[in-house]
Amino acid sequence: MKIVLFCLTLMIMSIKAYGIDRSDINGAYINEPLPTWIENEPILPTEALKQVYLTDHYPTSGFSDNAYWHKLTFPASGHSNATTYYLKASNFMIDELNFYLFHGTSLVKEWARGDRQTWNDNETYEGIWIPITLDANKKTSLLIRRSSSGPILLPIALYDQSVIYKAKKQQNTLWVMSLTALVLLLGYNILIYLLTRERSFFYYVLFNAGLILSLGFVLGFSRYLVPNDRVHEWLSVNILTLHSILLWTVCRFSLSFLNIEKHHPFFWTHRFKMDAIFTALIVISGLLEENKMAPIFLAMQIAGSALCTYWAFYTKSVHTLATRLYLFSWSIFILGALTGSLIYWELMPYNSWTEYALLLSSLCQLLGFSFAYSARIRQLNEDRHFTNLTDSLTGLPNRQFLLTAMPSSCPPIDDKSNADCLVLIVLSGLHSLIQAVGPAKADLAVKQMFININRALMPMHEVQNIPWQEDSKVKLIRASTSNGVFVTALRNVEHVMPKLMPTLEKSLSIEGLEFSYPIKIGIATFSESANTIEKLYQNAQLAAKVNQHSHDDWSMFNKHMKSDHKHHLHVLSLLNRDLKSGQLNFALQPQVDLNDQRIIGAEVLLRWYCKELGNVSPALFIPLAEKTGLIVKITQYVFNAVFLWVSDNPDVIKGRSLSINISAKDLLQPGFCDKIVELKQRYKVPANQILLEVTETAIFDDSSVFKANLSRLKEHGFNFSIDDFGTGYSSMRNVISLSPVEIKLDRMFVSSIDTSSINHILSDCIINLCQKTHAQSIAEGIETYEEMQTVKTLNCEIGQGYYFHKPMPPEDYLVLLREK
Repeated sequence: MKIVLFCLTLMIMSIKAYGIDRSDINGAYINEPLPTWIENEPILPTEALKQVYLTDHYPTSGFSDNAYWHKLTFPASGHSNATTYYLKASNFMIDELNFYLFHGTSLVKEWARGDRQTWNDNETYEGIWIPITLDANKKTSLLIRRSSSGPILLPIALYDQSVIYKAKKQQNTLWVMSLTALVLLLGYNILIYLLTRERSFFYYVLFNAGLILSLGFVLGFSRYLVPNDRVHEWLSVNILTLHSILLWTVCRFSLSFLNIEKHHPFFWTHRFKMDAIFTALIVISGLLEENKMAPIFLAMQIAGSALCTYWAFYTKSVHTLATRLYLFSWSIFILGALTGSLIYWELMPYNSWTEYALLLSSLCQLLGFSFAYSARIRQLNEDRHFTNLTDSLTGLPNRQFLLTAMPSSCPPIDDKSNADCLVLIVLSGLHSLIQAVGPAKADLAVKQMFININRALMPMHEVQNIPWQEDSKVKLIRASTSNGVFVTALRNVEHVMPKLMPTLEKSLSIEGLEFSYPIKIGIATFSESANTIEKLYQNAQLAAKVNQHSHDDWSMFNKHMKSDHKHHLHVLSLLNRDLKSGQLNFALQPQVDLNDQRIIGAEVLLRWYCKELGNVSPALFIPLAEKTGLIVKITQYVFNAVFLWVSDNPDVIKGRSLSINISAKDLLQPGFCDKIVELKQRYKVPANQILLEVTETAIFDDSSVFKANLSRLKEHGFNFSIDDFGTGYSSMRNVISLSPVEIKLDRMFVSSIDTSSINHILSDCIINLCQKTHAQSIAEGIETYEEMQTVKTLNCEIGQGYYFHKPMPPEDYLVLLREK
């Protein structure tokens, strides 16, 4: 028994003496220098066995042009049962890696496990596992030769035969789990790219796929991914080329993901220069040996990492969840890559903690980027939604924001002075400004005006703040092209509006033209009947319309405005219906020569009998039609009806005229003259017997459309008359524009011509103007003998009114003419 114990003690001591301690056969990586001999020229393994191996010759640098031999010695096992240990090597990218097993001086077996070598067995690939079977009587030696243009790092671990199955199973399980997780993440990312087609995610998918391949080479499962030996060898040789491409895809991904185009325009403008630098790096990596390329790549890796980190930290979107996840993921990956680089350069020991640092950091980074991109997609959707709520011209909230993002209702308030109210500012005169300076410059003027209003409101704490993009606030909402609104309490209106009026009244300079917008302001208050933003906005619009005809700076909404508005809408709806069904008709009011009482013509008057409303006064429906543009269709309807009647009764205009009212809006319609001329030709109506009466209260501008219509109608023989002369604000200009053959003195002057000296004087002036311009003078609305005598004394030529004849149907007018 003592002899057995003595022999075992000698065996243990002998193992230590030969460099291998049983405590080293525990699956842990050996971090002590191995006995090493440096090869100066190619040598046979049997000759290499005879060389002197010293731990001082163990390489201290991660790269070397030399080939190194290492020697592990084991004593004789001393018993007949075979003892086998297993050596595991974890650097799968050494170009040439050979193992030679000797029993004594006899070479028993050899293995080629280099990345550029053909492996000399047909076993199922499980990594680099070298079985070391000890001889019972002789010492066993394992020679390891390594040579590589890349890192010659050789992390090895020894395993006992009893645990080898478990160790291999753990390694294979890790590979399968890692590869499965990486592929699942890749599939998930590809799915997101196919769904979103986001430009940045294309680069991220490329990075994801390349990273899986790179990790395969680092961790050893690359032969599962690339089973072809030639392709595998080529990729192994050009591993830094692959890493250079990965670095480029990360930078490209970051450019788009972090919205560098918006936050760092300089880098976005020069992105193609960055592409050129990376292209050069990729080309150089394919030309240089790995040991010469490694420092260049390391410098680029540090620069690229620093640049992406800088972009992430200094973008204005750093507060978003997507950017925070990006920073976290990128930091974890940089930490893993740094660990890998330190191991690569043998500045950090290779052990069970650092072995999978790059894998774990890559998984965290890929997972983090996936979450970051999901957050980014949500953010993009929110940005798109936000864009829909933003006025593109001013950057202010728009009508959609007003109706959807603002509080939809307001709770009831006991004190009405505390109730919120909506203040609507309407910029009038936009159409005239567009005609004067063009739409582009008019848009700039509108933009400047709304920005000025918002700027003026910002210091007013009485006006409600609106949370806006990037934690900013605004006060004004651009509800439409010419409408802006803000919210304040009713009690604050008297304080806010006087402060705002100077800004509203201030003129803008456009091409040297000082332009001041005519302003209409309507204010509506939250109430039980108007408890939503939409209703409030409608009420404010009605108040603004009333303000147009008011001398006050602003108008408060009241219920009467709404009832009038509803009635007007109802009238317009019925008018449009009856117009389409041909229910409108016309009457004629004769015009007489004041000297001999002879009928010299008649004015066509539109009449509308509605079965719901009865007889509707033209004083109600004509202004409504003019405001909505329906007057254009009405004019066409009247001309068609009158010309048809004249063609059936041609004697009605022999020696007489017919006056037909047209709106100024008709003359501003392109092609209006063509339609009238076409009707004239169709019904063969002599144009010189038709007077076109234009209401004097209308404004005539000098647009090309107006001039073209006027000129064409005159060419075809139509004459013009100015109706209601003296009641508008541009009378003289209208006389010049139209060159009328007739001017009608409005009944406002005639009705009080005998009781008002001012009206008498003005009537005299207008009649004298007619004489000077060679236009006929006609007084309308004559109802008494005295009024007829007075206008006759003033040398008025023609009279029209109830004193002579009331408006009558066309058939009665024909009877009247026959009787006369």
